Amino acid sequence: MRAHALIGLLCWACLAGPVGAATEKAADRTGEKRQELNALRDRIEQLRRDVEQATTDRNEVADALRDSERNISTVQRSLRDLDYQVANQGRELSRLDGRIRLVKAQIEEQRERLAMLVRQRHERGGSDAARLALSGENPAATARQLGYAGYVAQARADLIRLHKQTLGQLAALENKVSESKKQLSALRSGQLDEKKKLESERQARQSTLARLSEQIRVQKKEIGTLVRDEQRLTRLVQRLAELRARSAAVRPGKAPGQKVEQVADARLANLDFTRLRGRLALPLSGEIVAKFGNAREGGGPAWKGLFIQSAAGQAVHAVATGRVVFADWLRGFGNLIILDHGDDYLSLYSNNESLYKQPGEAVRAGDVIASVGNTGGHERPGLYFELRHQSRPFDPLSWVGGSAVKAGGR
Repeated sequence: MRAHALIGLLCWACLAGPVGAATEKAADRTGEKRQELNALRDRIEQLRRDVEQATTDRNEVADALRDSERNISTVQRSLRDLDYQVANQGRELSRLDGRIRLVKAQIEEQRERLAMLVRQRHERGGSDAARLALSGENPAATARQLGYAGYVAQARADLIRLHKQTLGQLAALENKVSESKKQLSALRSGQLDEKKKLESERQARQSTLARLSEQIRVQKKEIGTLVRDEQRLTRLVQRLAELRARSAAVRPGKAPGQKVEQVADARLANLDFTRLRGRLALPLSGEIVAKFGNAREGGGPAWKGLFIQSAAGQAVHAVATGRVVFADWLRGFGNLIILDHGDDYLSLYSNNESLYKQPGEAVRAGDVIASVGNTGGHERPGLYFELRHQSRPFDPLSWVGGSAVKAGGR
């Protein structure tokens, strides 16, 4: 926008040029003045072409930056899901280990019972049914001995069968544990691959940012060179320089920063948005470095929200219960998420590193919806936050509770 404004001013100079030249010609009919004006027009036209080309190149780089930042958001979301899978697999492994310990205890108990039966049989002389039947002893005693021997044999057979079943259960559990460990290893390997992919995306993004910054630096240097050359021209060009100087002289003073003390949480999740006036908490902790209505450094429209400077990766919380209506990359805003809170109220969160919610998802006050970043071409990490009613922005601090922020210096 500043580049287009500069082109407009320079084109104004071209239109005003013939009048100024005619005035100078009336006062001093020298060919030197006309040559200077022609040279100025040539430089203005060349600058116009350069700015148009630089704008085209910058748009291409911005598209690459958008794709890179979208990929980072997607990879981080996948990594987060993978962390949940690894945690669930670890809990399943712990549960199986507990069952294995229980089955091993049962096996040990069964072995002790079998050993006791073997000792009892040995102590009774290893009696069997055939020897007792042919012993010629008292029939009643023989019958009792045979009955006891049959009971012992049956108990031993049952115990042996149970022991085999328990051993089978143990083998099945151990196989399941082995399979779970393999799955966990595969998940961890996948997690490592995702982390490598994320790092690759980060490096690509840094490279893209460097290219964009270099293009902007070169363009500003060319414009600065042209401005210095124009200072040597006639009163017409000096008048343009004064106009540009007056425009550039309007610079906002930096207001004292405020620290965000209270962050949105679930305590107000069940309240309608209209009932949050004077009770609202901001989406993250940090320093408010730009407020609603402040003029922007370098000119341009005033701030329509808050810019809260914070550490990269910090959680961004929904300020109120609502539904996601937009979650994507937008030029100038980076990764942007918009929540609809009903009654024509919206909240906007931009410049995020990663978006954790998708359009259509319901969220509650305090839910983590994104992480802090500097997407959209910003140099420092932080969150740009807006509140809107019927599409018109209003000052978020007018709704924030008194304890949510405190004064501070920068």
